Amino acid sequence: AAGRYVPQKGFDLLIDAWSLVEKKHPDWKLNIFGDGDRKLLENIIIKNNLQNCYLNHSTNDIASEFINSSIYVLSSRFEGFGLVITEAMACGVPPIAFDCPCGPKDIINNFKDGILVKSEDINELADKICFLIENENIRKEMGIKARKSSERFKIEHITMQWESLVDNLVKNKTINKD
Repeated sequence: AAGRYVPQKGFDLLIDAWSLVEKKHPDWKLNIFGDGDRKLLENIIIKNNLQNCYLNHSTNDIASEFINSSIYVLSSRFEGFGLVITEAMACGVPPIAFDCPCGPKDIINNFKDGILVKSEDINELADKICFLIENENIRKEMGIKARKSSERFKIEHITMQWESLVDNLVKNKTINKD
């Protein structure tokens, strides 16, 4: 996971979910990258006696971290367009995200190139993380589809959409004037 250490990002929820995952899969690790107030998150890690949950500082090379990851989790309580989701997907990492208002549901095709879970439902989040851990073939196939799906957000595709929109607006304005 990656983002600022602020309540919006829901890392407290992710860490609580991870406490359920770690019991079933103690050989897996959760790395959270970001900066901000770490105290609350550190306390949750200690309270849950987690051995494989790490709060890392932000990095200028998040792509390398994604490439070395198997799953990306977005635990936000609310989000705009989750650019970090598309960055993970571009690296072939399937995302799991809370279906919070805006963002994730506009990016993730549920159970095709990632997974959406009910907002703030730590049990479902833990369950879906375990599902991808336990189903390597599905996880890898989802990662392949995630990489392909992320291409729709490349600048050249977005530029073509904007050009088409502007052309249509200009054309319609010209037609309406006459």
